[in-house]
Amino acid sequence: MNGFKAFTTAIFYVFIMNNAQADLIDLGVDLGVADKYTIGVGQWDFHGSPVDGSLVLGSEAYIYGNVAASKDIGFASGAIVYGNACSNTLIMGSASKVTGTQSICADVQKNGSSQFDQLSIDIASASEAAKNLAGVTQGAISQSTTLDASQLNVVNVDSITLGSSDILQINGSSNDNLIINILGNAQIASGAQILLSDGLTSANVLFNFIDDNFSSLNFGGANISGTFLATKGAFNAGDGATLDDVRFYTNHALVGNFQTVRTASPSIEVPEPSTILIILAGIFILLMRSNHKHQ
Repeated sequence: MNGFKAFTTAIFYVFIMNNAQADLIDLGVDLGVADKYTIGVGQWDFHGSPVDGSLVLGSEAYIYGNVAASKDIGFASGAIVYGNACSNTLIMGSASKVTGTQSICADVQKNGSSQFDQLSIDIASASEAAKNLAGVTQGAISQSTTLDASQLNVVNVDSITLGSSDILQINGSSNDNLIINILGNAQIASGAQILLSDGLTSANVLFNFIDDNFSSLNFGGANISGTFLATKGAFNAGDGATLDDVRFYTNHALVGNFQTVRTASPSIEVPEPSTILIILAGIFILLMRSNHKHQ
């Protein structure tokens, strides 16, 4: 019986190990409570006072996930969040709605006017942790570029400027992670693409804006994937973008006139069934031999 218990435990362990999904926390970047949200907007410190923290969703915005903002969330007419909305103030336009709960949740509550909420704290901490990682310096990305997450963990760039036919291709597997620290701004033209391949998701790829003053992310009808993070970043999204696997976090403000926004579920790399069976058969034989000796 003890052998059987050990065998079933081993089976469980093997399947857990083979279903493990690497993510940014493997590099020491913990998004904290922000990780609950597809879009999270916190506040930054202006001479000891929390400021900004507004999320504005345009009439074409359909968010499949949860959203949060430290100050307020404004919904234009027809904007829909298919999830929860967490903020101190919700400004609802006509025909706009939240299908989940609408509340001043604990993530954005403050103990006083000069205090910061947990969302703001965690966004700032995650950005600082990513900023402090040692990496390869690449200069500006201003044309089609390919990066390999299986070869690089951290890349430092001056800025990202993609024209209408440019593609930033990031290759790797679900066990790889890549952080791109951006000193300046990012400008993504309509028609440009940021693509993740071979099992990479927004849980593996982080674009971190590290300017101590202000930085901006601007894009129109582009095809974009990844997690975008800034302590002081103005994120401005135009119409018609394809956002099938994104997460946006900033301690400044986000204005989104985008259409459909989704966060993809992490893909799981599972070994071939024959490989698992060979491993389990070997474990079973060893356990039977051990039981035989003890008998």
